[in-house]
Amino acid sequence: MKPEDDPFYGGDMMRALQAARDGEVAGFRNRPGAVVHGRVTSSDDPDAFGWDDLRAAMRREGIVQIRGATPEVILKAEHELAGFAPKQHFWDVFLADADRVRTACGQIVAGGLPDGITRHPDDEIDATVLHEMQGFLTEHGIAPFSKPALSGALVPARPVILRSAGGAIAATSYAALVHNEHSWLAGMAFVGLIAVDPAARGLGLGKMADAIANLIAVDELGAAGAVEFVAADNAASRAVLRACGLEQVPDRMVVNFSASDIRITR
Repeated sequence: MKPEDDPFYGGDMMRALQAARDGEVAGFRNRPGAVVHGRVTSSDDPDAFGWDDLRAAMRREGIVQIRGATPEVILKAEHELAGFAPKQHFWDVFLADADRVRTACGQIVAGGLPDGITRHPDDEIDATVLHEMQGFLTEHGIAPFSKPALSGALVPARPVILRSAGGAIAATSYAALVHNEHSWLAGMAFVGLIAVDPAARGLGLGKMADAIANLIAVDELGAAGAVEFVAADNAASRAVLRACGLEQVPDRMVVNFSASDIRITR
C-alpha cells in the first residue's frame, strides 16, 4: 500500500486511535453525550453518555476526554475514574458566534496572505496532500486525524493548507462539525490543527490559518459559531484566538483522563 492510500498515520498507538475514532462516528452521530469524532473517546455530557462506557474506553485505550467539563463534572469524573489513577491534562474552551467570527476573521482574511504564501486549492487536496498534512502536524507536535476525517468523508469538515514560496506546507488549520444535536455545543464547529512551520513564523500565518478555518466553519459548513481549545500556558495561541473573536468560556474545560503522561496532542 502506498503511504497516501493508508487512511491512518503515525505509530501503532496513533493509528489504532484513529481507526477506533473513525469506527465510532456512525454510533455517535445521534448518541446523547457523545462527541461524534475526536482523537480519543470523548463525551460532552458523561452522565448521558454513561460512566460505564467511559470506563470501558479507559480499559481499552488508557485515555478518555470530557469536553466542556464544569468543576462539578471534573470532580465526579475523578471519582468515577479513580480506579485507573489517571493523570489529568487540561485545555481551556474558547467560543465565538458566527457574527463575531465574520467580523474578526473577515478583517484578518481581507488583509491578504503575506508575499510568497499561497493557499492550496480545496479541490486539489487529495490523499497525497492529506498525507503531507498528517506528517506536517505530527512533526509539529499535533496528533493528526485520519484522511477520511480530514477530508470531510466522515463528518462535514474542511482542511486548510498554506504553502511557502518553495511549495512546502507553511501552516495548517481545520474546521469540522463534530458536536451532535444533544451537545451543549450543538451547531458549533470545532476549529483546530493550527500549526506553523518555524521557518514561516513572524508572518501571522497562525492567525491567518485560524481565521480562514473559522470563516469556513460559519460560511461553508453552516455552523452557528466556532469552538477551540488551548492550554493555559500557550500564550501565543490564546492571543490568536482572541484576535479571531473567540472568548474563553468560564468554568468549562477540556480534560483528558489518561493512564499515562501522554497528552496525545499539545
